[in-house]
Amino acid sequence: MVKIDLARLPVREANEQIRKHGEAGEDVEILNPDARHHIGVGLTSPITVHVRGSAGYFCAGLSDGAKFIVDSNAGWGLGDNIYSGTVIVGGNASAIPAVGIRGAEIIIKGNMGSRAGQVMKAGTLLCAGNANFMAGYMLYGGRIIILGDSGERVGEDMTSGEIYVAGKVQDLGSDAQLTDMPDTEDDSIREFLDRYEIPFKGRFQKIVNAGKKLRYGSPERPMRSIPFFNFSGNSAYWNPKVQEDIHIKSQTGRYRIRGYGTARALPHLSDLAFSRDLSGVNETHDVISTVKMHTEIGGLNGANPLQLSMPVMVAPMSYGALSRSTKYAIGLASAMSDIAENTGEGGMSNAQRNAAKQLIFQCLGGRLGWNIHDMKRADGLEIYISQGAKPGLGGQLMAKKVTQELADIRGIPAGIDLRSPSRHPDILGADDLVIKIEEFREATGYRLPVSVKLGAGRVRDDIKIAVKDGFDFIELDGMQGSTGAGSSEVIDFVGIPTLAAIIEAEEALAEIGRRQDTQIVLMGGMRDGVDAIKGLCLGADAVAFGTSVIIAGGCIACMQCHVGQCVTGIATQDPIHENRYQPEVEAQNIHRFFESVRWQIAAITHALGYSDVRELNRDDLVALTPEAAEITGLPYQPALRERQQTARAG
Repeated sequence: MVKIDLARLPVREANEQIRKHGEAGEDVEILNPDARHHIGVGLTSPITVHVRGSAGYFCAGLSDGAKFIVDSNAGWGLGDNIYSGTVIVGGNASAIPAVGIRGAEIIIKGNMGSRAGQVMKAGTLLCAGNANFMAGYMLYGGRIIILGDSGERVGEDMTSGEIYVAGKVQDLGSDAQLTDMPDTEDDSIREFLDRYEIPFKGRFQKIVNAGKKLRYGSPERPMRSIPFFNFSGNSAYWNPKVQEDIHIKSQTGRYRIRGYGTARALPHLSDLAFSRDLSGVNETHDVISTVKMHTEIGGLNGANPLQLSMPVMVAPMSYGALSRSTKYAIGLASAMSDIAENTGEGGMSNAQRNAAKQLIFQCLGGRLGWNIHDMKRADGLEIYISQGAKPGLGGQLMAKKVTQELADIRGIPAGIDLRSPSRHPDILGADDLVIKIEEFREATGYRLPVSVKLGAGRVRDDIKIAVKDGFDFIELDGMQGSTGAGSSEVIDFVGIPTLAAIIEAEEALAEIGRRQDTQIVLMGGMRDGVDAIKGLCLGADAVAFGTSVIIAGGCIACMQCHVGQCVTGIATQDPIHENRYQPEVEAQNIHRFFESVRWQIAAITHALGYSDVRELNRDDLVALTPEAAEITGLPYQPALRERQQTARAG
């Protein structure tokens, strides 16, 4: 057994050696661990790692196939997102052991902390002592065995899986219930205990999901929502939209759900104009070759940056909200235009990975589809905190879209109304976030840029935290961004408009003197190259397009994305509907849209007198409305509205 002494080596170098010895099939003994974080993170070789002492945060996290033995205690997030393998802890484990695991066996011979097995998908978590509160919180699958007492609110919001408690069941969580336990399950548990030489003579109580919250109680009748800006009749007060909302809520007894983004008129980039006369924007024949647009994103801290042929990316949109064919088409188009795609929050499909030249893999609180193997084949990693259409809230995916294939990728039961958590189980503050970023870097050998997606809410504070915590770049999503499913009230009334978000972000970074230490990708209602140029002028390093991409690929904007019966085959998992979609054809359409964006960026940059998009600045803009002037601090010149319309038409 190879010995690695953490009194002599930093964890980063030790993990590199662990992976190297793993590839050679050599077991490893860790000396003087002293509760250091990230021991063994990212290991995918079937070796044994013996930790002679205590381990810190995320020991054995993001691994697959290995066996870890920790002689003493383990810190927060033990075995985070393990795919398979074994972890044995001789003492106690801190909060959220076995978070998000996909099939491993984790044995804790002492007590375990709160929220054990949160968003667990498969496998077994055994605690020989007592559990703390909310064991099995949002459990999607697998089993938890507790030989001591359960702790309070055991099984809170569990969806599937089983929890077995030999001691006192102190308190059942929401939608959890006690049920009879077959003898075969009792035999299976005792065989498991014997295998790990854990003596036990008691009896178990079994806890499962009660089945009362797996779907919304009253489905909403599918209909095309009336946008807020469509008023009719003599009154703008009791208009058809207000009447429709009241009627639907009287039938369902809950908030309405829809897709897309806000339909209210809000300050946006269209309220700005260019300060110079752009009437000669078409005069240069080959303007694209005269303007430098190549952009590197994510390399400030030493990672391999994304290489963009222009300062444009695809905004995160998930396989789940969108069909496999649509994600494939977007991936193809991104490769043809030589920009980066983003998986969104639902995992990575092989079709999408094969199509996209550069792909960012996104991680959200439910850890849906999150695993070390897809991390390693990504070109960037992203921690989702929130999105502009519903800041502070988790994702929603209605049951019709949760097919067996999608459920297998995400690690959840099929056919449920999926409501993912609004926060990460292992990120409760800025300090936790730093350690989480480092875990991702450790797992991938510090090769990949790690970004954060922020829905515009408390922008000033969030941006400061993001840059201080060391993200390689920040994706800032304004209120005009869209979603596959969300509360209509939240979509229309919660958040910060994109225009205000970028201003607050720039001011926040200036306050702490850190603008040079990060990059900002602005998104949220970007429609074309004109919007892109304005975002770059206001300080963004790049912009990302979402809704405009699916419109270019055939979306008819019916705002029924959540229903799962999209007639175009875009926002559906129904094979009959999806068969209508022609990914190769739509990929060409999306590619042509991106090329039109490229031309607009080049033409306007050139018309403004620059040869490089990095020369664009605030002096190139004026405000057309008093609200935009107040938000941005730009000169108020309403007479230039006609000039802006001319530029957009060009």
